[in-house]
Amino acid sequence: MDTYERLRATAIAKIVRGIPAQFWTDLRALAIITYADVFADVAADKNILPDQKSDDLLQRRHFRMEKLLIDQATKHGLSHSMNVIVQNNRRHAYVFNGGVAMTQSYVQAIGLMPQPAKFRERLANSMALPRLDLGDEPEGAFVMPLLYGLVAHNPIGRRFNAEEQKLGMIQFCIPAADCKAWAVEFTIAEILDAYPVAPKKGVPKRSLPWKKRQGDEGTGTDGQT
Repeated sequence: MDTYERLRATAIAKIVRGIPAQFWTDLRALAIITYADVFADVAADKNILPDQKSDDLLQRRHFRMEKLLIDQATKHGLSHSMNVIVQNNRRHAYVFNGGVAMTQSYVQAIGLMPQPAKFRERLANSMALPRLDLGDEPEGAFVMPLLYGLVAHNPIGRRFNAEEQKLGMIQFCIPAADCKAWAVEFTIAEILDAYPVAPKKGVPKRSLPWKKRQGDEGTGTDGQT
C-alpha cells in the first residue's frame, strides 16, 4: 500500500466512524432535488434579467445547498455552526462530528479547487483566533478536526437549461495542506461502500395448522390411519 492508498484508507475509516451512512445517502438524493428546484425557481422568476439568471442561479444554489447541509446535520445528529468560517461577511455552513468536519461549495469541475475559496486555510485561521467559551456554539466547534473536507458539487453542464443544470457530481474532497489541490477525493458511492453491511434480520417461517374437516376422523386425512 503506497502513501496515497494509506491516506485514502485512513480518511475513509475516520469518515465511517464519525458520520452515519444515511447522512450521505440523504445528502446525495436531496442534492439532486435541490438542483432541480433552484433552477425551476430562477427560470420562472420574471424579476431577473435573462442575462443575469446564471449568476442568480449560482447564488441561490449556494444558499440552498448550505441549508441542505445544515438540515441533514440536524436530522442525523451532527453538530453544526454558522460562525466558524466567515469570509467577506458571508457565513458558511460548517458541520462536524467525531473528528470529521465539512463545508460545501460549488466547483466548476470535479477535481478543481473552488475559487477563490480556500476553506481549509480559512478554517485554520479561524481556529487560531482566541475565543471565549460563551456556550453559544456546540462543543468542539472551534477545535481543529482530525479530518476536514469539502462537499464539492457541480451541474451536468454550463448552459442555462433544465437538463444541463441538473446535479452532475457530488463528492467529498479533502484538500492538501497548501490548499492548492485535493489530497483525496471520494464519490458518495465510494464512501457508502466502505460502511459495514448491516446483517439482514431472519424472518421466521410460519406454517398454518391444517384444518380438519368434519367427518375426516379415521379416514387417514387427519394424519391417522
